[in-house]
Amino acid sequence: MDQHEIIETIKGYRADFEKYLSRFQKSNSGLHINHDDDPIYRQQVLEINDFLNDCFGNNSYSRQIIDYYNYGLQNFLQSPSYKSIKNIVGVLGAVITRLNRNSDLLERKQAQQNLPHRENIFIIHGRDEAKWRELKSIIREEFRLNPIILTEQPDAGCKTLIEKFEYYANQCSYAIAVFTPDDEVSYGEDFYLQARPNAIYELGWFCGRSGRGGAMLLLKEGTSIFSDFGGIIQKRFKNNIGEKLTEIKKDLVACGILDDL
Repeated sequence: MDQHEIIETIKGYRADFEKYLSRFQKSNSGLHINHDDDPIYRQQVLEINDFLNDCFGNNSYSRQIIDYYNYGLQNFLQSPSYKSIKNIVGVLGAVITRLNRNSDLLERKQAQQNLPHRENIFIIHGRDEAKWRELKSIIREEFRLNPIILTEQPDAGCKTLIEKFEYYANQCSYAIAVFTPDDEVSYGEDFYLQARPNAIYELGWFCGRSGRGGAMLLLKEGTSIFSDFGGIIQKRFKNNIGEKLTEIKKDLVACGILDDL
């Protein structure tokens, strides 16, 4: 199905929903959807949600439609509200407008979906368990991606730790490293704090495989890094990774890992 056909299909659903709005019935208790329209509308909401997901993968328009649909049923009759259907019509209109303005949008989305293991994000970390668990939650709950933590994976027949790392790293499209001040390095009477050697090695491995654009570095204040990592996307946080949530999302969208719809 090409972009023109997708637009026409969405227009068809929007026209149907507008007809349902025109047939709403008024009573003493308010506006109510036509009895015969109710089951068809419910079915079509599921259809358009699946249709958008099939065309574009995970996208914000589908989530908005389902949110409006569910919100519209929050009444004592559990009957679709006029406002909720009107909001869904508005979302469909926004999808049509965007498709008309971006003639190559479908091709770009399909190319992104074809990236190998696009949803797998490798988390590189050191000793600070609270920080990598926070990042894991953000990747899974906020972005709907699949975080890969090496220690949580089965050995998969690997005989050494490096083999296990490479096995799972090769299944990931991107890496996010959390550098925390885990190790104290002394030189003379002075010292500095750096990330664990394994975290430094793993970040270097991903940069070697995918280039500097294939990884992101989240750096806790007080952690020193090698100058070789200067070209990697860096985000410094003070206490929590959530401080950089918006910036992380923008970079994942920019590199094609996260959908911008």
